[in-house]
Amino acid sequence: MKAAVLHSLGEPPRFEDFSDPQPRSGEVKVRVTAASLKNIDKAMASGSHYGSHVELPVVCGIDGVGILDDGTRAFCGGARPPFGMMAEHTVVPRAWCMPFPDALDDVTAAALPNPALSSWLPLVWRARLQPGETVLILGATGVAGKLAIQIAKHLGAARVVAAGRNTRVLETLPDLGADAIIALDQPDRALAAAFLEEAGRRHFDVVLDYLWGRPTEVLLDALTGHDVKAESARSRLVEIGEMAGPAISLSAAALRSSGLEVYGSGGGSIPHTAILDVFPRLWALAADGTLRIDTEPVALADVEAAWQREDLRGRRVVLIP
Repeated sequence: MKAAVLHSLGEPPRFEDFSDPQPRSGEVKVRVTAASLKNIDKAMASGSHYGSHVELPVVCGIDGVGILDDGTRAFCGGARPPFGMMAEHTVVPRAWCMPFPDALDDVTAAALPNPALSSWLPLVWRARLQPGETVLILGATGVAGKLAIQIAKHLGAARVVAAGRNTRVLETLPDLGADAIIALDQPDRALAAAFLEEAGRRHFDVVLDYLWGRPTEVLLDALTGHDVKAESARSRLVEIGEMAGPAISLSAAALRSSGLEVYGSGGGSIPHTAILDVFPRLWALAADGTLRIDTEPVALADVEAAWQREDLRGRRVVLIP
């Protein structure tokens, strides 16, 4: 079969022949119809992710959509290494195959879950978002950030502030539900002032952070201040991604003199059953148009070029075998 095969960490996978998988007990063979190309796929292939590939060569792709042996269309994950979803066929645990509504096309079904879960689960399980609260999203112009705006509103946020670098995409975010936007591509002092201005209108109860690095440092320095007598207000920051850097500098005094709470959210921090329980709700919201995601189908044969693209502007590439 043809697949996106990774031979060296840090290099893009190549479209080439790979051995055809055969299912074991409890597994099902899937004829893949669509597999999205996500930041986590790239991080695992680069060696920078805690779940990075160990044995090579390996087929990339942690999840996707396909046809099961009984003809059912399903979203699938958990492929057994060295097989992945960016291939003509793969093998996955039958328990990790979730049918989705006929009204949802394969490309949307493949693209939606990973970025949607990246905000739904932190809002519900980590931040415990309450109706009427305010949410700040760092990295709102990416695929996951755009969905985070919609999901925060759906889950009851009264106000959503969207912060991102891509000016063109940033200007479209009010159409998705953003109540205010902040351009991250400005000097630190101006950015800190922008954060304080919006926080002054309404305190940030929850921060979803897809960036980390310098933008997060500027935000925290602005919000925590340096006055140990300052009135504390609870702010729950959930670290989801590290697109702007893997580390920040945070003073102990900032934590002691504020209501800041810092959490992490990833595949290893949320119960498996909780993840599976969200899928039917995501499918329904996408099928009725409540959740919108911009996609770009690309032939699997072009995976090497697609892997290196940087001009997506909030769209999710979906590879089609």
